[in-house]
Amino acid sequence: MLYGAVIGTILGFFAGITPGIHSNTFSVLIVSASAFLFLQFSPADVSAMIVTSAIAYTVANIIPATFLGLPDEDTAVSILPTHRMVLEGRGFEAVSISCFSSLIAVFVSLPLFFTALFVGTNYGFFKNATPFVLLLTALVIIMTERGEEFEGSLSVWRKRLYAALVFLCSGFLGFVALNSEFPQVNPAGSVLLPLLTGLFGAPVLLISAFSNSSNIPRQERRLAFPSVFAALKGSIAGFFVSIFPGISSGVATVVSSIGERSDRGYIVTMSSANTANAILCFFMLIAAGRTRSGASDALKSLNLVPSFQEIAILSIFSGIVAFLLTIFFGLLIAEKIEKIDGRKLSLSVLVFLTAIVLLLTGLQGLAILLSAIPIGLSTHFLGVRRINCMGCLMVPVMIWYTG
Repeated sequence: MLYGAVIGTILGFFAGITPGIHSNTFSVLIVSASAFLFLQFSPADVSAMIVTSAIAYTVANIIPATFLGLPDEDTAVSILPTHRMVLEGRGFEAVSISCFSSLIAVFVSLPLFFTALFVGTNYGFFKNATPFVLLLTALVIIMTERGEEFEGSLSVWRKRLYAALVFLCSGFLGFVALNSEFPQVNPAGSVLLPLLTGLFGAPVLLISAFSNSSNIPRQERRLAFPSVFAALKGSIAGFFVSIFPGISSGVATVVSSIGERSDRGYIVTMSSANTANAILCFFMLIAAGRTRSGASDALKSLNLVPSFQEIAILSIFSGIVAFLLTIFFGLLIAEKIEKIDGRKLSLSVLVFLTAIVLLLTGLQGLAILLSAIPIGLSTHFLGVRRINCMGCLMVPVMIWYTG
């Protein structure tokens, strides 16, 4: 199992820092190559690869989110805070607090296994409650929108109206994108790549490219530690989302970041929620026999369901190793990114992301990207939080359950 854990952690780390690779991609590739893998590795090693790669991915994906502005389902709501911190010379701080938050989430998640056992015996109740939970989450997101100070209650309700429009527009686009016949141009492609890049990544890069700042400042290279309370809140949100079928890890980031106003708070809750959700999806597989992620689905399809003790050991191992790798790699990038022309970097990354979308998802993916960008930009001009764009994931699930 040690060989599988090492290989899975390394591959999960490189998948996390590679732009355009979705968290489920590695699991799909393992299933498709399972016949070959079982000739080279024991079933325990293959199982360890799947578990550790999923955990390592959630630690490492802060790198492209911070320095490239490339979102995936897990890091979408953190794009603006991390990008802002890079422009303030605090990019490595964003990476380090994210890594520590994920590490905290690993240890917080383990005792929650026993709660997952209770959930497993009451699965029907939680399944039926899913659309109501999503609707309540959407209402909280919209109603916590604040107006301009000193402009009175009318300003607050105007912002809430704008937030609702953004939520519904992104939800409509998400529904169309997720329900369209999407050609498999590349096995690593996913409809979420152009959708989330257009809503979260590209708008930040466009705004940065046409802002007054031209150079990326010197990045402070010191470790920063997260609020333990915020990490606990994110971990609980990750567990909360893993309970309900059909709710993705992207929604975990929404739930965890409700009420957060600081950049650090967004990053801490997002990172801890993602890692906790990845681990607890495995616990739900054990407790209820239900899959909540690509990795847990791969384990079930290959009949390789590990024990609680094995998942606990693999999670701790992968979390620590991925933490060290991400800190080291983040430090290297922070040293190299200084003195780069900010406009040129933003435009170069935007061209690169467009090419990635075209390569992995084809012309249909490009159309989704171009359709999503105006919605993402509207949050900036309307003065509402970009978290409202997560309607792209929440609305389709609500429609699926109620329709």
